[in-house]
Amino acid sequence: MATSVTGLELRRLAEEASSLASVVRGSLGPQGGQVLLTRPTGEILLSRDGERVLRALNLDSPTARMMITCLSTHCNLVGDGAKTFIVLLSALLQEIEKLDKGSNAYFFKTHRERNKYKEKGYMMKQVSQFLSVFQVEILDPLVTQKLGKHFQTVFSASGTELNRTTVKLVLEAYFCGKVGYNRQKYMCQLAYNFFFKTTAEKDRNEVLPLVDKYFPELHTTVTGLPVSHSQILDGLVLLRDFAVYCPSDGDKKVLIITEPIHSSLSQLGTEVAISGESQYEASELWITKRTKALMKHLQDNNIGVLLSGIKQHEIVHYCAKNSGICIVECLSREEISLICKITNISPFQPSLDNICTEITETAIATFCQPLQIGTKRFVHINFARTCALQPCCVVFCGPVHGLNEQHACAFHGAFKMLQHLFTTIHLAECCNSKPQSQNFPNAVDNLQQYPAVQQRFVEMQIDCDSDEADTGELKHCEFKMKVLSESEDDLLALSQKYPKEDTASENAISEDDQFVCPGLKDKNSSSNVHGQQFNEEICIRSSHTVSIKCEENNKTDIHRHTNFCIKAGSVMPVGGIFEILLNYYLSCYAKQCQLPDISVLCTLVADVLLTVPKALCRTQKRSAFPQLYLEVTSALRNDQQLLPKQKYLESVSYSLRIYSSSATEAKKRKGLHTVSSAKHILQTSL
Repeated sequence: MATSVTGLELRRLAEEASSLASVVRGSLGPQGGQVLLTRPTGEILLSRDGERVLRALNLDSPTARMMITCLSTHCNLVGDGAKTFIVLLSALLQEIEKLDKGSNAYFFKTHRERNKYKEKGYMMKQVSQFLSVFQVEILDPLVTQKLGKHFQTVFSASGTELNRTTVKLVLEAYFCGKVGYNRQKYMCQLAYNFFFKTTAEKDRNEVLPLVDKYFPELHTTVTGLPVSHSQILDGLVLLRDFAVYCPSDGDKKVLIITEPIHSSLSQLGTEVAISGESQYEASELWITKRTKALMKHLQDNNIGVLLSGIKQHEIVHYCAKNSGICIVECLSREEISLICKITNISPFQPSLDNICTEITETAIATFCQPLQIGTKRFVHINFARTCALQPCCVVFCGPVHGLNEQHACAFHGAFKMLQHLFTTIHLAECCNSKPQSQNFPNAVDNLQQYPAVQQRFVEMQIDCDSDEADTGELKHCEFKMKVLSESEDDLLALSQKYPKEDTASENAISEDDQFVCPGLKDKNSSSNVHGQQFNEEICIRSSHTVSIKCEENNKTDIHRHTNFCIKAGSVMPVGGIFEILLNYYLSCYAKQCQLPDISVLCTLVADVLLTVPKALCRTQKRSAFPQLYLEVTSALRNDQQLLPKQKYLESVSYSLRIYSSSATEAKKRKGLHTVSSAKHILQTSL
């Protein structure tokens, strides 16, 4: 009965992911359409934003809601990829469901073992552990060493300045999948101008995270106007009107304040004893005189604009108008934080006895004036000197609020994507490897570089027929393979290529990961045989006898320090090229892999990757996908340029994050049938 429950659970997860994918599959890619949703409230949503569409669904299933939550987390990180994410996840779960039906016998030696341990979820645990190390051990090296030679760059030939045309092509490809056809070019140009304005003479690696963090303060929306009225304004647009406005020309000193200037008796910070009405009136008079003295002090220091985080007293307004000081109040903490960040000043504290000292924490504004767009009034301010970024504000105009919200969300996602584009992604810092894992990126080659290396695999196995083997010990049932080289000269050559290095990370490898990938070392056995040579020994582990034939020389323990990375600015043509290339190299590796279970799982992932280009070609003629696949693979075999007519480009690091996130999410989904409480499910999934 447990077997059927496990199968039904996995089938239900695959069906839920498939249903979610069917909602957005038609809008995938530049040629995709828009999704029309009608909410119970009568509100109509027309969008190409996969995350927005999926979040608008009214879902009863907690696991489906969990998938949407994880999808949103991914989009918040990279800015896009919701549709690709859910399509990949759906295909991956469907393939794993087929694997779970017992159609593949590589994971178990006998039919008896398969039936016995299927109900305990052994194969699912093995697949889950494989997905957890698949990215580091297989995907990352393939991307960097094989796909890396197909990467293009957004930088010029000098390698320092940006190729503006290439950046624009990346943005055009992004907006083709986010907004409607008639608004793609305009939104792309808007994002292009905003990017180069904010990064002018600034470090883009510092500017882009700030744009991501403070984007709500760097944009505003106005309804009732056409989209073509959207514009970029220099400086900041504060979502407030002036509390006090005193027109003046020239530069103005700006002071930030987060405390009340006119404090009440309870805000003085000291104990006040009042025994009569006369004393109370005297106290109020003293506070008023102190307020006037403080405002006179601001006037003497030539303060022209007061930016306040709270609402000030009417007496402050009266004194400011007489002193020619503009006041903008009730600013949010985020707006105050942004202004402090770009001007490098701190808020003024009137509660301190500092009305006799010079005010130094001021910024210079070239202008501070009212701004009216449509029916809304704002405060438009620009600073003469800025530190972190050159402040610009984008104003989104549209006939309805929902359209403006979609444009703002797509705009924000574009800068998250650019942030990852201009960041070097370090995939693996230190890997502990043996010749098998060293050569897996080269499995697509003829392996002629090490012709003398004869590899023999020694099996380490626990008796799975024993009734004492419990679920916690099932991980020991995996066939652990050790690569043994018979050529000492080849080992010396490998040692020179991958210098030996003692690292503490060797002992940090968990046993759950060891049995999945042959590149990971069995720490229990390696600690006993390192630097020694054994013929055969009997090891006792967890009351089970493990027969291990060990023939290892100290030169076979090769540690390599490899820095797999995707360079900043790496791009590739859009349209499923990344997926087809990765499918090609992963399939070649699976054919050369000498471990059947790893080969099966790599083939599974490779087949799943083709789901994306197939979905992209659905809107074209029937033979579009076969033609695309043949064109890419033929160019690959003949060492030709990939799709020279394809002008749009996409970020490589962005694409890689989608696939690693999908694999990780599939791993989490399969753990659902092994937990008993909803709380544990949420902790495991998120």
